[in-house]
Amino acid sequence: MEKLRGQKVFLRYDSLKYDNKNNLLCYLYLQNKTFINAHLIKEGLVSVDTNTDFKYKERFINMTKESHAEN
Repeated sequence: MEKLRGQKVFLRYDSLKYDNKNNLLCYLYLQNKTFINAHLIKEGLVSVDTNTDFKYKERFINMTKESHAEN
């Protein structure tokens, strides 16, 4: 993601900081409040972990479905 180059990224953690595989669970935001996780999902650059519960799970799953429907 070229638009991130040189910008500050802010992390916001979920209620659990790590999943059972020790992956960090966090949400990325730019200073202008752009939600990077959502952007990556909409662009089809990342997949959603459906085996772990987290705050935006349903929202991310719906974004994935919408992204696939558009392509």
